[in-house]
Amino acid sequence: MKKSILLSLFGGVLGMTSVMAANFDLYINGSTAFRNNAFAACSRLYDGGAPANANNGTGSPSASDARWTLSGTAANLGITSGADTLTIHALWNGSVQGVSSLGNKDALVFLKSAVAGDISLVTNTASAALSDVFSDPTLVPLSSASFTEKKVCVQPFIFVKSVAPGGVQSITNVTWQQLVTLLGSSSGSVPLSYFTGKASDYPTNIYLVHRSLDSGTRVTTVQEGKYIGSVSVNYYDPFSDTYIPATTNKGPAFFGPGYVGGGDVKAVLQTNTPGNQAIGYLSFADAKGITGVSWGKMLAYNGLYPIANYVPGVAPVTNDFSAICNGGYSFWAYEVLDWPKTAQWGTYSDQNLSFTQLNTIMNKLSGTGVGSIDYEILQSQIPVAGISSASAIRLSDMLVSRPAVGGVISP
Repeated sequence: MKKSILLSLFGGVLGMTSVMAANFDLYINGSTAFRNNAFAACSRLYDGGAPANANNGTGSPSASDARWTLSGTAANLGITSGADTLTIHALWNGSVQGVSSLGNKDALVFLKSAVAGDISLVTNTASAALSDVFSDPTLVPLSSASFTEKKVCVQPFIFVKSVAPGGVQSITNVTWQQLVTLLGSSSGSVPLSYFTGKASDYPTNIYLVHRSLDSGTRVTTVQEGKYIGSVSVNYYDPFSDTYIPATTNKGPAFFGPGYVGGGDVKAVLQTNTPGNQAIGYLSFADAKGITGVSWGKMLAYNGLYPIANYVPGVAPVTNDFSAICNGGYSFWAYEVLDWPKTAQWGTYSDQNLSFTQLNTIMNKLSGTGVGSIDYEILQSQIPVAGISSASAIRLSDMLVSRPAVGGVISP
């Protein structure tokens, strides 16, 4: 009898232990350009350096996925304790949309479960946003009294030409003046002769493929050009093999026509048809999907490549970003992490993280050491098979700075 009672009590204690284990949820949205680095850093927050479960809705996620959910314990970094778990739900919807959704407490749709292949969804506000740009030049600037905005690294951008045959392959460089002219063109294009100086190239139009205004990459590009005014946006039409004026928003875009993610622009530029005479602007991670290991479709900007000593068509041994670090190459922006301050966090009624937990996670991601974005960039600088996969730059490696997106660069 006593043995039975003891066994019952023991079983009850075990049952209580399992019930007491809690799950906490972090909902993060924003930059599509930075999604590869964000996936790596978020994964490293978990005990053992990887989540126990990971899901993209069809199976196990990759770093380039636009939506994923991770879960596991994160006690080693002081985020959870005991058997408690942290579930990170990510939705990469564009920097501007990410900042807007955070500031406006928009109801976003995330993958609910980290079990691979589970397609169940959950609607929630965002806990934080990653953005390729400060919130100030976006459509929804965040109040510094209510939100923390912290630089985490430098995000380089590149002009890339399509893989299409024809005149576009003769373009090797984009100047600041050419960028401004393209941004201000009523047709969203300029004659090929504007790049080559050859009168015979005048009949061929070169289009600039745009992201939507939800995109920090587009904000960076427009600010880089110091351009003020409307931008004409076109979509590639595979049926007519040409570009046509964009009159509708694509997918989840909030703020007007244009391609929603860098992956969408990449897919367009990978279309190998004669009428796809276009160039686009992309992050390193997406650009490499077009250019391949040799970076063969990468264009110089004002005569400089972002990778030092790059020879077109030859794979670089390392991603030597000294041209950016020293101030020569200017097409870059600070990646920032935004999250609510204490009083503001109290107004997010559907969140189950305490402010202390939120702040701990944010400071881990935006700091240094294991679990930080800085640490993941450091790891990516280590060559694998002779090639570095680095697609961002640590703040400590920069010898120059700028006060704003597209601002003056100084030592």
